[in-house]
Amino acid sequence: MHERGLNVQEGVDAAGALWKAGFQRFEDILHNLPSWGEEVDRLVAIYVQGLQNHIVSLLHWSFYTERYFGKEGPQIKKDRIVRFCPTKAI
Repeated sequence: MHERGLNVQEGVDAAGALWKAGFQRFEDILHNLPSWGEEVDRLVAIYVQGLQNHIVSLLHWSFYTERYFGKEGPQIKKDRIVRFCPTKAI
């Protein structure tokens, strides 16, 4: 944030925009996959489902472990509000 001259809210917004762009890129690629024949397409679909499950599981994990949100993770997941500590001058 500091290197880009962003305040806390702008930093959070920028991080959110990066996540959204990444998800959109994944969806765009998914919808534009070529066909390699019935059997390969079936295997690719299984692989892609695994990728989707992995992405979702990481999101759930980030709320239910204390690594990112401490003990407040489940509540933050529910109400979508993250409270930050006051910033100190560097």
